[in-house]
Amino acid sequence: MTDEERARFDEASQESIRNGGLPLNAIARLQEQEKRHGTPEQFFSSDLSVNELLLTRQCGYEPLGQVMGSCVYNVGWQYIPQGVWVYSSQEFSVLSGAHMEARKLAFNRLQQEAALLKADGVVGVRFIRKGEGLFQNGLEYIALGTAVRAINEKDRYPGPPFVSNLTGQQHYALRQEGFRPVGFVFGNCTWLQYPDWRSQNALLSFRNAELTSLTQGMYTARSLAVGRMEAEAISLSAKGVVQAVIEHSIEEIEANNSRYFLMTFLSFGTAIASDYRSSEVGEVKPIVSLSSN
Repeated sequence: MTDEERARFDEASQESIRNGGLPLNAIARLQEQEKRHGTPEQFFSSDLSVNELLLTRQCGYEPLGQVMGSCVYNVGWQYIPQGVWVYSSQEFSVLSGAHMEARKLAFNRLQQEAALLKADGVVGVRFIRKGEGLFQNGLEYIALGTAVRAINEKDRYPGPPFVSNLTGQQHYALRQEGFRPVGFVFGNCTWLQYPDWRSQNALLSFRNAELTSLTQGMYTARSLAVGRMEAEAISLSAKGVVQAVIEHSIEEIEANNSRYFLMTFLSFGTAIASDYRSSEVGEVKPIVSLSSN
């Protein structure tokens, strides 16, 4: 490839990323990997354990390979009028929106990689979120998992590949009880809490005391984050969310010679729906391992 061809290729790859897609070299690699499926050259890698891999096959899925989605994002600046900044609490909508958009782009790319492998889903998904230490006002989201395909054609559902953070054991147990994963759902909220005069007095006191306005702020941020996660699940026609995780942090900041508290809540999990085909999942075969000294 000449320098000119390389420059055109890189520009086309950047254009794909700007449109929410994958780099062109990643697309070519996955297309080549998919062509090898069902041939002697077929090969896969997976971060599933041996037990998880076997139980995934018991569920009727074969592994196709590891897939990834990522996004590096710059957080914009949010203007807050001085009166609002000093005397009231509110959501940091720019920061909340940055987390939602970066997560969406990363997980969409994860699904795109899985779709290029003609997968029906991605299991064992974990995501890595970085902010501090990346660069000023920077966010990074990375989603990793194993793409799987239903062994039997009749077990495939229409639509994009599902995404699940369940382990192989959890996926198997879920199918046994008549459910299937339909997607990975996420909600977040970044909330700026101004301590009222009672909480400010308590902060200066030598006595034990609840900071009631901060407690209220935590409840508000949590409610918004979980509500957004549940809204995503409902949009997938899910019956519920399992393996749900809530992460939160609180940071004291100073502005206009006053103390404020920045609260961040993240909530995520796997949305599930009823699966009328689950009765066909095979029974676990007991294995006894013997060793002699």
